[in-house]
Amino acid sequence: GEVTILSDRDLVFEQLRPTPPEFQLAGDAERVAITCAALGVDARQLDLPVPLDRTAYRRTLELLTRRGLIEKGKLTRYGREVEALPVERAWGELLVHADQELVPIVAVCSNIDSLHRMTREERDLHGVAVSGSDHLTAYNLYAEAVNQHGYLGEVYGLPRHLFEEGLADWAERRGVLLKAIEDTALGTASVYRSLELPLPKQLPYASKELRKQWAELLVRFMPFDLVIDEHTADGQEARVSKTSVAGSWGAVAGNLRFFSDRFGVPRAGIEGTTLSYDLIREHAGSGPPKVVLIGGRKQQRLAVERRRSYFGFELDAELEPLDGEIPAELRRAAQDVMTDALLAGETAHPDQNRLRRTLAEMDDLWRRSGGTLTVAAPDVLRSKIYLQLDDVASWEDFLRTRIVLEGPETVDEETRARLAALPSVLRIRGDAAPIDYEVEDGEGVARVRLREGQARRLRSDEIILFDRPLRFALQRGRHPPILAGSIPELHEILRRGAKQEGKPRKHHRTGRRR
Repeated sequence: GEVTILSDRDLVFEQLRPTPPEFQLAGDAERVAITCAALGVDARQLDLPVPLDRTAYRRTLELLTRRGLIEKGKLTRYGREVEALPVERAWGELLVHADQELVPIVAVCSNIDSLHRMTREERDLHGVAVSGSDHLTAYNLYAEAVNQHGYLGEVYGLPRHLFEEGLADWAERRGVLLKAIEDTALGTASVYRSLELPLPKQLPYASKELRKQWAELLVRFMPFDLVIDEHTADGQEARVSKTSVAGSWGAVAGNLRFFSDRFGVPRAGIEGTTLSYDLIREHAGSGPPKVVLIGGRKQQRLAVERRRSYFGFELDAELEPLDGEIPAELRRAAQDVMTDALLAGETAHPDQNRLRRTLAEMDDLWRRSGGTLTVAAPDVLRSKIYLQLDDVASWEDFLRTRIVLEGPETVDEETRARLAALPSVLRIRGDAAPIDYEVEDGEGVARVRLREGQARRLRSDEIILFDRPLRFALQRGRHPPILAGSIPELHEILRRGAKQEGKPRKHHRTGRRR
């Protein structure tokens, strides 16, 4: 072959020397991950001139793997089909899955940034607006521009939509940006060329049937950001944008945009297509069966719970009572549930009250022993109860099965007397503070529960000698106790709290200025 270099520099070709190409990644984490997977490399192992956001890259790899585009660090066949299309990944997935009737809609929408950026603040959407969908409204605008003022032409060998002079008047009347129409025309032509399909001269408007098919396509594959009841799957608030025609009464699939309001508070807004709750539930998946205990003491029984989820959202749970014999595949799970319920004292079992007292006595001995009294260890007691339920095949069997658990009498009298002799209160200048014995990281500790006044009066020389580390818990009203590992740490916490309370509070105006 022959290489021709066009340059205004004075080059001596014979003196040119090849150099290794510089490998530099640009774009968002998703584009980087797809590019690397196409090359069969891991970006985390490359020496890049620009630092890689490893957390975003890892999360993106996990997402693309779940969606079937990447497997073992390389693009799958499906991933290669999506990557070959000249659109973003989400739109590429829809193009791969779209039926013939939906190809025009997906091809056009994939090249429109948003309805908001396509139109001016004052716009006229009469006759083209599709209630509940920014995507289809934007598509209808482009379809009207093509159908009324467009024709098929060719630019540098690429068949594309070209427009007559009347487009400017139409755009002025509709409040549409001409550049958005031109950009969409070029992008749509590129998509059709990649799909090896002829570019249609006229575009169908989004009819009722096409709207239904569009919603079905979205809900089946859901490649976009999703908001349900104005919240994302991770609980972040995201409201429908003011300029959107989507509704907030269902799920909204589209693009999340982040911004700060006039007070500098981070916010999120979404534009896209509203999907009904019924459609979401229809395509929701059921999780694995989980055995649970339901009902009050008189109507108590076992049930199977299956949680329904949709792309990260927990929708609801289906409960199916386990009447009669427990299925073999759920027997061990049911045994765990019944054991845990007995330990928590939550069952209507005839032995529950006696069992609760025995468990409380053994737990007190175990904590006082600092976790050294093996016979009273929680896992040992649980195992004893669990084994007695081996032959239980139904809830009725459970209620008929006697549960026997030996109590403190299994511990020798000398050990019991020694543990019982441990102090239960700490005397502080005539006042008393209760002491709880706990096992913390495998080590026995004693925790003194103090009121604030007691904590302020407490001095190190007033502490009696203990056979284990001493901890402190400061009770302040209904708030969770404040924990401290020493008296100096406890006093430092009190000083910090006093300083915070002494600071003047800032008063914010809530009304408008006159």
